[in-house]
Amino acid sequence: MKKNIYIGFAFSMLVSAVFPAYSQEEPVAETITALDSPFLENPTSANETSSQDYKPLRAPAPALSSVYVYAVASTQNGGAWEYIGPNKIATAQDHGGAQVRIAVLEVGYGNNRFGWIDGQQKSPYQVNGVCVVSGYYSESCPVGSTYVGWMAYFNGDGMSSGTFRYQSTSTNAPYRTLSTSLNIR
Repeated sequence: MKKNIYIGFAFSMLVSAVFPAYSQEEPVAETITALDSPFLENPTSANETSSQDYKPLRAPAPALSSVYVYAVASTQNGGAWEYIGPNKIATAQDHGGAQVRIAVLEVGYGNNRFGWIDGQQKSPYQVNGVCVVSGYYSESCPVGSTYVGWMAYFNGDGMSSGTFRYQSTSTNAPYRTLSTSLNIR
């Protein structure tokens, strides 16, 4: 009985070495079905336009150019957001309590986002795209607008006071890492 098992095993090893098996995925069909062509409602003759009239559909994402703590909210401060401007080193209001939320604005495209609350590393619980609407940053982006950055939200529940530090690395050249910190009172 043992001899048959060894012979079967040896035979299967020989077959797999001599005749390797390959798997192949089926090709993916390339179709665009998300949007109808704009020419359906407003047809344009090929004689009326040239390729010089069209801008490229895609462009490189803007490099990360700045990061700063945009706002802090807490139950101790009545749940209201305290807006923090760039280059501020501390909150003006006292924060703490059961819920503490910290919002960080990234201008440009970053990744590898990390925050530290009193030295304890945290990842954002939510990241929203930010665009410019009427000259102001907004998370309510109209259809067709381009994201110019990201708003990352961090959870600091139970914190009474301390230091929040944040860093993010640009997704494209010059691939720099930017950081900011804020003393939360």
